[in-house]
Amino acid sequence: MADEQDQERAQRTCVAYRTLAERMTSIHISRFSELPRIELYLDQLLSLVDDELSFMRLPDEGPLVTGSMVNNYVKRHVVPAPVKHRYTRRHVCYVVCVCLFKRVLSIEQVTRLIRHVEEENLDLRHTYDELCAALECALAEQFAVGPDFVAPAVEPVIDLRDANGEKVDSPLDRTIEAAVVSLAAKIYVEQVLALGEETALAEQPGAHVDSDSHAAATTPPAVTTVK
Repeated sequence: MADEQDQERAQRTCVAYRTLAERMTSIHISRFSELPRIELYLDQLLSLVDDELSFMRLPDEGPLVTGSMVNNYVKRHVVPAPVKHRYTRRHVCYVVCVCLFKRVLSIEQVTRLIRHVEEENLDLRHTYDELCAALECALAEQFAVGPDFVAPAVEPVIDLRDANGEKVDSPLDRTIEAAVVSLAAKIYVEQVLALGEETALAEQPGAHVDSDSHAAATTPPAVTTVK
């Protein structure tokens, strides 16, 4: 009887992980050209960023970004100030990057990293797109475990370009790559541990856990789409 229960438990865990892995290996973060072209109000900015980063939200975790957070980033000169209380795609890129990197770095370290990017006069659009692609690749590498998954053929490499489109030879690319890999590893650990906690909770006598609860934690909430 115990062996059968162990087998059932192992099977449930395997199925749950497969569902998680399938979702995390197919993450897409909107590129610069895919972001809204119109200027956004703060509440629209918050909904957009929270939606884009919903893949790393944990069960019972609150909003990934709040108005007070954004205002604090602006006061610390980490994020550019809005113009007449409106935010552009440039602001979205900054806020997304801050929310991502502060998962593994202190806000002071995130500030220094952004300062280095600005001092190198890097092309914002290209750098942001490279960061998104590298994180997607790093997440796919972390979650692509088992015979049914194939790790990406490319490494999460950052190709830095200046405002003129010229390649930038700087150690900053390796720094960003390391931060991205660290972020992907932390997301992997957090998501797998959360999955294990939910599986264990479901096995408690009389417990009832919605089978879609973990998926809901990492699935974009229903928000008004901003075009």
